[in-house]
Amino acid sequence: MGSHRSGTRSRGVSKGPVIAVVAITLLVATVIGWLQLRDRAADQVGAAAAECVAGVSTLHVTADPGIAAPVQAVAERYNATRPQVRDHCARVVVTAQPSAAIVSAFGSGDPWDDALGPQPALWIADSTRSIESMRVPGLIEGTPVSVAASPIVLAVPAELGRAMEQAETSWADLPRLQNDGLAELGLSGWGGLRLALPDGDSTLAVAAAVGGVVSGVDPISVQAAQSGQVVSAISTLAAHAPEASDTAATLSSVAPREASVHAVATSEQQLADHSGLVGYRPPGSSPIADHPAAVMSGTWVDDTQNLLAGLFTDYLRQPQWVQTFREAGFSDSPQAEVAVPSRAALDALRATMANPVLGLRSTVLVDASASMRTAEGATTRLSNVLTALTSTMTVMPPEFGLGVWTFGENLDSAAPFRMAAPTALLTADQRTTLGSELGAIRPGTNHVDQAYLSLIAAYDTAVADYAPGRTNSILVITDGPDDGSAVTDDQLVARIAAATDESRPVRIDVIVVGGTGSQTLQTLTEQTGGSYDHLATSDDIDFGSAVVRALTTP
Repeated sequence: MGSHRSGTRSRGVSKGPVIAVVAITLLVATVIGWLQLRDRAADQVGAAAAECVAGVSTLHVTADPGIAAPVQAVAERYNATRPQVRDHCARVVVTAQPSAAIVSAFGSGDPWDDALGPQPALWIADSTRSIESMRVPGLIEGTPVSVAASPIVLAVPAELGRAMEQAETSWADLPRLQNDGLAELGLSGWGGLRLALPDGDSTLAVAAAVGGVVSGVDPISVQAAQSGQVVSAISTLAAHAPEASDTAATLSSVAPREASVHAVATSEQQLADHSGLVGYRPPGSSPIADHPAAVMSGTWVDDTQNLLAGLFTDYLRQPQWVQTFREAGFSDSPQAEVAVPSRAALDALRATMANPVLGLRSTVLVDASASMRTAEGATTRLSNVLTALTSTMTVMPPEFGLGVWTFGENLDSAAPFRMAAPTALLTADQRTTLGSELGAIRPGTNHVDQAYLSLIAAYDTAVADYAPGRTNSILVITDGPDDGSAVTDDQLVARIAAATDESRPVRIDVIVVGGTGSQTLQTLTEQTGGSYDHLATSDDIDFGSAVVRALTTP
């Protein structure tokens, strides 16, 4: 008989759906919790950023006083934006200091002078010339860029400005007007140009412009800055410049006619505050104060400040601040990088202004012994020497002095030398005399010379006839020396040393063409601050260049 299930037993519920529901519930809860945690973390991160968890990073900016005010105004607007750099709150602090003081401080190698304010991570100088003047490898990061600009002009009374405009006075004309006077411009009774040269960038800009036009090298190179033409031009400006302490004070002294100052270099922006004066810009080279911003690199600048310096520089150059600088009297930044002379060239210009040399007075001793008949090129060695001297004389300014002696043996009765043309200023008559005498020089028949006795005589004469305010020198050109005198090498050095007068220094330059040269003559050039060139031939450009350097470098 079959059996049946008990009616009291209930059917069981499946576990699968329950587990699924629980899993889904836990997943939803987990996701919601993660989202809440993420939001809380984000809020905490935002709060931390707002509170600048890494603190405040201060960018110290040193700006030239001429541009400090608008830079300060833009910095205040920048600070108002509550800038953040990385995890720092950023703040910009501007200090005004003359660019010359900053150049001196960075260039001295001494510890930073706290009187100049905090050592800057960003320096806004008056011009790229100042940047170049203190350029040291590793001190400036990248290439400085201009923030605002202003042309360099000559601040002059209106009457003088009109006269210069009418005459189209060039930079190269300034030394002549400084020395000879303004009568050629129709301004009788004014005296000289009376261009003051106070220390500062504007004065340096004028010197570079004058030197560039005179030499034909712009921007002027160090070689051109040390050439006779440029040294003479800058020296003339400096020697006749009225006393001046600084540009700002001098601007108040510029006045017509009987005034002690008729002109001073300045920027158009600085000139705007002085009524009655106009700015004259000579044609040609147009120097400017371009106010470059230089990001500094050093132990006092951390990575955040370095980054902030670049960001603030970009902010300064944004279009919305152009009007701020224009209202302060500045023009827009130049589109291209401003080309300026090298540091060495600028230093050479400064040295000439500080110690003007009114030309060079040189006596040339030409070897006329028989060995100078040697053929070199299409003619003889002596002929090449005389041609080089004649050519160089044509480019020497009238403020320079030149004389010529020849030496050999028994050239003038029993004397070992002949004074072809006494040393004198290069007037028209002196040039005529020198040209005639150089053309008449012929080599002797004896290969032996008496260079030592000739040099002693020329040195004694140069000391006795010393010309103050000029570089006094002797240039020896020889293919020896083949000295046949009784004077030994040691005696020659001793005789020159005995004749040396520190108050009347005479430089000895030597050019040896061919031959073995002379250690004794080289020693004399070193002792007197001269140059020694030993060249293989007179028939190339190196020889001509050596003659030009010796006779045009004060």
